[in-house]
Amino acid sequence: MGILARFDLAGLVSRNQVTHLIETGYGRGGSCRAALSAGFTKALSCEIFESLFAEAEQSECLHVANSDSLAFLRSAAVSDTLAKHRCLVFLDAHYPGADHGGNSYKSQEHDATERLPLLAELELLRGRADNTLIVLDDVRIYRRDFKTMAGTLPDWAENGFDQEATFLELLASFDSTHTLHWHAEETGYAVLWPRAWGQYGLKKWVMPGDETQPFVLTLGVPGTTCVSINRRLLDARFSNRWLVGKGLDIGGGNDSIALYRSLFPRIESVTVYEWAQGDAQYLENVKDDSFDFVYSGHCLEHMMDPRIALRHWLRVLKPGGHLVITVPDEDMYEQGAWPSTFNGDHKHTFTLFKRESWSPVSVNVLDLLRNFEREVSVKKAELLDHSFLPGMERYDQTRTAFAECGIEFVVQKL
Repeated sequence: MGILARFDLAGLVSRNQVTHLIETGYGRGGSCRAALSAGFTKALSCEIFESLFAEAEQSECLHVANSDSLAFLRSAAVSDTLAKHRCLVFLDAHYPGADHGGNSYKSQEHDATERLPLLAELELLRGRADNTLIVLDDVRIYRRDFKTMAGTLPDWAENGFDQEATFLELLASFDSTHTLHWHAEETGYAVLWPRAWGQYGLKKWVMPGDETQPFVLTLGVPGTTCVSINRRLLDARFSNRWLVGKGLDIGGGNDSIALYRSLFPRIESVTVYEWAQGDAQYLENVKDDSFDFVYSGHCLEHMMDPRIALRHWLRVLKPGGHLVITVPDEDMYEQGAWPSTFNGDHKHTFTLFKRESWSPVSVNVLDLLRNFEREVSVKKAELLDHSFLPGMERYDQTRTAFAECGIEFVVQKL
């Protein structure tokens, strides 16, 4: 089951002037509400399952028909809307009633084109939706080997694997008017983007619980998060207050806090935000107030502007949630040399607090946090020098199993 809120609907309104949603499975109304909240003028939907239809909202902006999806798409209301307005058509999850606990995923109560009507829906839209964005969810029903975030289609659900070739041919038949794009989130999406709208522009949100990369334990010392674990396990605030709920790990790479999730039992999930997801300074594809905690280990020093980055890292954090950040300390890590000897991508050095710095790009952490004094409560600011070996020959001690060589600060969003 997909969720239309996965996509930037407000952006479709502002950038592409989309005004109407046409949806083929109302369910409990989440997609219609998301579209109307994003600025759509009207939503048209249908619901074949009687008990769900009985609960459907109806208003001047929202009309839900008690019908199967094919009769709905043939209706005068839908034809008129497609002809007169710029639309998003969402071919929603099927199996009548099953996604909401009202029926079996292999129920024979409805005929085959009502249970899995997607192919017939696409046939009905051909030639009628040249200037319409079409989003299909649950594509794993038809694509046996398509890897989705939710996994492959389970055996207890009816499938259309024997119609996969027909499904792909139908999508290809839109090629003169649309470009085809696949997305693996939830149970899989196919998007038909109108060529008349120009370059593909359907932005996806990175959402709590997303698995953006496989979590594989790396032997040796993959990074400073690995080195920090034993220290943090001795401080109950990490387990009971700070690393709680659904988290975002910015720049986690192969040393994400997600690898150690089982050691912090109040973590529900960790989503890693890396280059593949976007620019970590702005997090443009992450909604405001999305995550219960935001974590980052030795990433802030790579940002062009740490103040702007922290502004956005706080933006995506829920009120009451915690931001847990470590950065390299300039004296223990850079050790008096700039540009950085041990990491050429460092754009800033950090000190916890001192009057003057040898570094031309030094950032004082306490001064940095003062920029946010009306928005956060500082819970911790610490120089992590407890295992640094002074007087040794110059080398990167973070590549050992003991030295973090950093500064850690934890703030709570007010």
